[in-house]
Order: sequence, then structure tokens, then C-alpha cells
Amino acid sequence: MKVYIVRHTSVVLDGNHVCYGFSDIDVRPTFREEATLTRQALEGLSFDGVFSSPLRRARKLATFCGYPDPIVDDRLKEMNFGEWEGKLWSDIIIDQGTQEFFLRYIDHPTPGGESLRMQYDRVRSFLMEKQAAGYQEVLIFCHGGVINCARTLAGLCQLEDAYATIPPFGSVTELDFSFLQV
Repeated sequence: MKVYIVRHTSVVLDGNHVCYGFSDIDVRPTFREEATLTRQALEGLSFDGVFSSPLRRARKLATFCGYPDPIVDDRLKEMNFGEWEGKLWSDIIIDQGTQEFFLRYIDHPTPGGESLRMQYDRVRSFLMEKQAAGYQEVLIFCHGGVINCARTLAGLCQLEDAYATIPPFGSVTELDFSFLQV
């Protein structure tokens, strides 16, 4: 199974250093320019399944790229930061327990949220389900964390290093999952 994973375009909170994951944040006014580049990167490709996170930043890009009715799946949402959603990272870092999270974020959930492994497990579940269903060429509109979990599953990085780099906004990441055991 070949998977093309698209990260949403930049959002209105970027640059403000706000923690957002599950929050349904809108895109920046530069959406059209950014999305045009993404649409061009997808030209000439065909898919037997198109999926999206339910969050509007992903769905808007799917629609702009010519896929107004993707199959929406909650497993494609960004990481759930729980009580940290909508807070400034600078405010979160001074709270007790934050340093512990950054040291153990793989298995230690944020307050009221999830851990990286929990996100990885839901992304893995989604991809394994699609492979078992016989999909060959899949397009997914989602988020940087989902892409990094998929990259880990594809063997391109370890979960511990998955967040060393985040794919650029509007980028298309191509992954091969033909080796996955269903």
C-alpha cells in the first residue's frame, strides 16, 4: 500500500506558540496560496481511498485539492494535549509535570490528553485497517503528528525521534507500507 499524507496548511495560531492538537483551529488568510502548492503536488496522482482528519484545517485543504468528500476518521486527528489545548507553550513549561512530560512523552499522557504512543497506536490501527481492506493508493489529509507516527510505522524513524522534525505545512509525504503484516 502506498500512502500520500498531506499536512494541513498553516493555522491562525502559528507564531503565537499556542499548544493545539485536537483543537479545531482555522487556517491563515494565506490558505489559498499555500493550498495551491499542495494541489499542484498531487496533480496526476490517483487514489482508491481519500481520508481526512475531521478537523477543519485538514478538511479545508482536502476540499481545495479536489476532494470535498473524504472519508473522515477521528484516528487521523493531531495529538490530544488535553488540558494544555489553547495554552501558550511558555505557560505550560512552567507548570509542574511538564518537564516530566517532555522526558517521558512517549508513554506519559498530558493531563487529560494522550501520549505519543497512544497517538501512534491509533494511526497504526487506521493504516493496518486500510491495508487489510485492500487499499493500494491512499491519500490522507491530516497533521504533523500523524505523519510522524506513520513515518515511524514505515521504518523511517524511531518513535523516540519522531518529533525531531515536523513536515512543513501543506507538504505531501509519500510512504510505502507494502511490508506491513496484517
